[in-house]
Amino acid sequence: MKKGMILFFSILIVGLVAQTILNRPPPSTTTPVNQNSTSGKNNPKIDTSALIPDWSAIAAWPNNSQSTSDIPEASETTTTVDPWQITTIIVLDDSGSMKLQIDDAKAAVIQAVAQFDPQSRVGVIALNGGLVTEVVTAEEATKRLPGQLASIIADGDTPLGSRLDDAAALLANEAEARRGFGVFRILVTTDGAASDANKLKTAVSQILSETPIELATIGIGIGEGHALNVPGFTNYVSVQGVDGLAGALAAAAAEQTKFQPIDRFEE
Repeated sequence: MKKGMILFFSILIVGLVAQTILNRPPPSTTTPVNQNSTSGKNNPKIDTSALIPDWSAIAAWPNNSQSTSDIPEASETTTTVDPWQITTIIVLDDSGSMKLQIDDAKAAVIQAVAQFDPQSRVGVIALNGGLVTEVVTAEEATKRLPGQLASIIADGDTPLGSRLDDAAALLANEAEARRGFGVFRILVTTDGAASDANKLKTAVSQILSETPIELATIGIGIGEGHALNVPGFTNYVSVQGVDGLAGALAAAAAEQTKFQPIDRFEE
């Protein structure tokens, strides 16, 4: 069962990364799960009226980026560019509520990155552990991640807003090094509401309205009520964990075979 759970998360991550930048993701899933952990003032909804694309800002990105993040700048500028080069930042939830699942979650990230195109680029950030892996090729990240994730433990709050800022800063640095060419994505895994709710709202609004960055989230056991579930603007997948895993795994495997983004699971 444990191996199945790890494989499920791995396939799920790869499926989400397959979403093309030319189309905003579809509405959220309908998997019924406990929604208590994402209700209340710490999980305010994003005002979609504020998400009208600012095309001038998007065209100027990443040169218009004014992040206050401590993420270091890219060390070099590439001399060759690929407009379809995919760069993905995975945000790993290592908050205290993930204590019983953190080993599986880390293993899932490692296995998922190993399935990426070896020359695609990937970085990993932990909510409390900070920058785990700087942006490198998936081939290099696969080698580094087992050692770099080993020290990550589940402890602390859920600063989703701050880490989205960091992820966006990493992508802006990468885009600048690549002269703006490429496909840029943030993939969040979380099992709860943000502890910095207002900062999360600001970060999501800026990412979706002022950058070409795609935003996708795997909600673990928290239903569809999460602030990161913005139908028509983000890709959000709700999973229950081990409950109903067999059916969800079969559906995920089928979607991955067709190389389509995963947007629904049926038991």
